Amino acid sequence: MKRIIGIILIAVSTLAIGDEAYEAQPLYVNINTGVATGYSFTNNTNNGQPSGASTNNYSLGANLGYNINRYLATEVGYNHLWLASNSANSSGQVGIEDVAVKGTIPLGNIFSLYGRAGVAGYQNVDANSGGNFANNIGVLYGAGAQWALNRNWLLRAEDWSVTGLRQNIIQFGAQIAF
Repeated sequence: MKRIIGIILIAVSTLAIGDEAYEAQPLYVNINTGVATGYSFTNNTNNGQPSGASTNNYSLGANLGYNINRYLATEVGYNHLWLASNSANSSGQVGIEDVAVKGTIPLGNIFSLYGRAGVAGYQNVDANSGGNFANNIGVLYGAGAQWALNRNWLLRAEDWSVTGLRQNIIQFGAQIAF
């Protein structure tokens, strides 16, 4: 029994020392790229609503964040989706602006899991005419993992979406903190 208690005390002490040694940089920027899979909006309409087809799309985005502490951060971001075209429909684009809260669960000083939730506005644009289909607001939700290369650089992988957008975005990227 003494050995078990001793092992637990050593483990807790090691985690506490490791936690004290970690100090998150307050500001960060991340750049992400990936694919958006889902339903593309096009210039064909159905009862005034944009219509389209299932497609895979390219995405590029960036976030500016502030670490409140190791476990909580706030972010503002922009993502752009280029929607693929097919023979029946023209291609389009979607711009997504968001404000989110990021909760992080550190699983050591190198690897962390996180979740994001917030509000996002998005605009569907027809690539051929440049016309806007709609301005919308939805709930942003997502989860990801990050690997710390050092105190300032992280690698990220994230899966996220926005309600009403009909796109699931899978992105990979890098984050620099300063």
